[in-house]
Amino acid sequence: SEDDTVRFKSYLMSLGIDDPVTRDAFRSDSDYYTGLAQQISDMMVAV
Repeated sequence: SEDDTVRFKSYLMSLGIDDPVTRDAFRSDSDYYTGLAQQISDMMVAV
């Protein structure tokens, strides 16, 4: 539902993720996983 989407986006924002990595943004799985790993790393450094 829309409420769940808003709640999830709010949760991501509280973790410092304002623009989540999505598979659609990358041409290959390797690039996707590299981007995802970078985002997780950035989030962990902030915590």
